[in-house]
Amino acid sequence: FVGFAVVAPKFDPNDQQIATMRAMSLILMASRLGLTIEYGSILWHVRKFKNVHIAFYAQMSIHFIAAMIYLGITFRFTHSHESRVFITWYVVGVLEVLTTFGAAIFFPVLGLSKTHLMNRLFLLTVIILGESIVVLADKVVIIVEAPDSWDASIIGILVAGVATTYMVFLVYWDWMKSAYLPPLRQMIWTMIHFPFHLALVLFMQGFTQFIQWSKVIDVLNNLSTNWLIFDPDRLAHATSEQVQQNMTKELRTFFESYPPKYSDTGDLITEAVANITDISNSFWPKLAKAFASDDYELPEDKNLDLLSTILEALFTAMDNSVFSTFEIDLEGEALKESREKGGEDGNQSAAQFAAQVDDATWERYNLVFTYGYIAAGACLALMVLLSIVARVTPWKPWPVIRSIVYFLLALGMGLVALLNLNEDKLDTYLSTPWLLPTLCIAWTVVLLLTHIHHDIPLFFNRRSPVPGRRGSNGSKSNSDSEHAQPMVSNMEGATSYTGASGTPYGYQPAPQPHPGSEYV
Repeated sequence: FVGFAVVAPKFDPNDQQIATMRAMSLILMASRLGLTIEYGSILWHVRKFKNVHIAFYAQMSIHFIAAMIYLGITFRFTHSHESRVFITWYVVGVLEVLTTFGAAIFFPVLGLSKTHLMNRLFLLTVIILGESIVVLADKVVIIVEAPDSWDASIIGILVAGVATTYMVFLVYWDWMKSAYLPPLRQMIWTMIHFPFHLALVLFMQGFTQFIQWSKVIDVLNNLSTNWLIFDPDRLAHATSEQVQQNMTKELRTFFESYPPKYSDTGDLITEAVANITDISNSFWPKLAKAFASDDYELPEDKNLDLLSTILEALFTAMDNSVFSTFEIDLEGEALKESREKGGEDGNQSAAQFAAQVDDATWERYNLVFTYGYIAAGACLALMVLLSIVARVTPWKPWPVIRSIVYFLLALGMGLVALLNLNEDKLDTYLSTPWLLPTLCIAWTVVLLLTHIHHDIPLFFNRRSPVPGRRGSNGSKSNSDSEHAQPMVSNMEGATSYTGASGTPYGYQPAPQPHPGSEYV
């Protein structure tokens, strides 16, 4: 794990570094050799049980062959920065998992049913949710350090973020109550957890970034300025020098709160403001008339083009300053990438570079929105599948309908990402503070439906007893939890095992090991 943590930040399939790729392959090899040694140590302890030797030899062979493949492809990585050899890692990993599951089915001693695998997956889910709380707290610190950090909108979004994490935790544990399942169902349940954890990680990372982006949108939407060019009455009698002085004052106030992080942004602002005096004084009354009257069309000339260029540069610089203040730093990433490639592009002006960074940052926001909502829907859908596989009680009408509602909610969350097909509606939605509260509302509905445990009267015919009435037959069935788990109880005579359906089974002691047995 330490090796992965060291190599992962430098892992880039499209710009491969030979040292990074070889180190990753060697780390994978070492991990498989470690598993081979572990199974070998177990084989040593059970060496007297002859029937289990083949099973452990097979498992050791799986990991050893994988280790040798990883070792072999280590030397296939050369100075080519776009080698496709790394795909072998994924192919070998998938084959290793499938053969391991196959060995678990074929050899009882390698089976998963008598292990704590499900408990370990429970804990891994908790770790992922706990990490999201850490990331959320980090986003709160970023927001608090900025000016005007707290308002009703941001407080509501933070509450929605914490509540969403808590509700995902509650729903998961309410649905996954059984720690042991039959072998086949347990294997299916385990395999579904891989895409579920992947979706959960993306969902948690996405919605915690919504908090950060919500504050950025809040700042840009509520930007208070007293720019002369947006006041037709004053602008009609203004000169270029007065406009320059006004914009300089307003920009100074803005950048005191959101200072530019890089010198390129400062140079862009200085250059843009200096160019205002190149606009003729006769242009400002025309601009004021265009603002005041919808019937007047401003003639296109070099003054209008120059003003458009200046305003575009200033707004871009302001956007990038707000982004860097809230640590959405694509400008830093672009500068670092440029330095690694041998320096800045001499043919690109500061305004062009700033516009490129601004566009890339908004595209990042779009990407976060898209994968955040798709991952949220996938996470809920996979949780429903897990609950179906793990269910140990008979199905009744209400649980079936409730599961269908869950699937529809999951589908709805995922389909919100289709706003990408309509740019205007997408921009409108992304400029609102409703990205995170929408997800919170959906998970609130899921949590509320989860705690409606019993069949409601709609599903009973008129002749059946009223549910919940004392002394009726229906009250007994409704008092049983639909998530009831197997338990051991003392009945008359010997201890009996009671299954989920209430059927008693005679208690059988665990088999004792003896030479030649497969039981370990």
